[in-house]
Amino acid sequence: MNAKQKNKSGKMDFALAKTEIVGVAHNSGALVSGVAAAEAFEVAPAGRRPADLLPNASSVLVIGGAQPRAGDWQSPNYQHMEVTTTSDRIQGLALKLARIVEDHYGYYAVCVPPGVDQGQQAFMSISMAADLAGCGSTSLAGPVLHSEYGFMYYGAVITTMPLPADGPLETPACPAPECVEMYAAEGTTPCTNVCPIGSGGCLGGRVEAGRIVERQYDRARCTTRVQNYWVPGFQKVLGETLREKDAEKQKMKLYSSMFSRTLWSMTYSNVSQGQCAECMRVCPVGLAHRTKR
Repeated sequence: MNAKQKNKSGKMDFALAKTEIVGVAHNSGALVSGVAAAEAFEVAPAGRRPADLLPNASSVLVIGGAQPRAGDWQSPNYQHMEVTTTSDRIQGLALKLARIVEDHYGYYAVCVPPGVDQGQQAFMSISMAADLAGCGSTSLAGPVLHSEYGFMYYGAVITTMPLPADGPLETPACPAPECVEMYAAEGTTPCTNVCPIGSGGCLGGRVEAGRIVERQYDRARCTTRVQNYWVPGFQKVLGETLREKDAEKQKMKLYSSMFSRTLWSMTYSNVSQGQCAECMRVCPVGLAHRTKR
């Protein structure tokens, strides 16, 4: 790495440093990367901005990758994904990049935790970071989608290092051309059709001139479907078990398939894994990478 060597003006070459760091990320498995300026997060709630995790934050480096395999999307037993997580790989890579920023370039770096803080709120929205860094764009279904690869997991590193920012995508990944055509013909898209908010589903919205102009999302309803296991499932079963007065029924709950699956998912996954994902299964964005034989 050569960016530590000062340029003709006597300052570190931050553009070269960014190239070097991104190069490490892609050589280590990242599919996409980008940088957002810390000041761009002013739309985030107070307490959920880069400087709230790292004082004097200047940049947020975002990486994406570690998608579920194509076979995962084909499996009829989608629950298997909560114990075969791939998302922790991208978090491990983010930690590696944070170490490089500190040890090699001499700037502070904090890897944004993938879990939740007080009030079940994210420490900082990694989805917002991915959007602001141009690694993808928000979708009608909710997740940030990359124009080529579609759904993936993201990691973010906050740093005091003033890396050149990329900014959001000029052309959003969602809605895809196929979705625009479907909406014009039927008033719905693949994701809102498979989980319509007006018929007990979680998703809704409007598309005009090829852009999302309205999005509806029932977070509470969706949570009951995508977090049946992992921490929420553990809390639910544990609460019911502690309230159970009958010793035999209490034992049945502790040794139930539900409780066992929950413990397995927590053991193998350091972040929440969705157990539904039907909206992503039908999404045309990134379909070429999910299609095998």
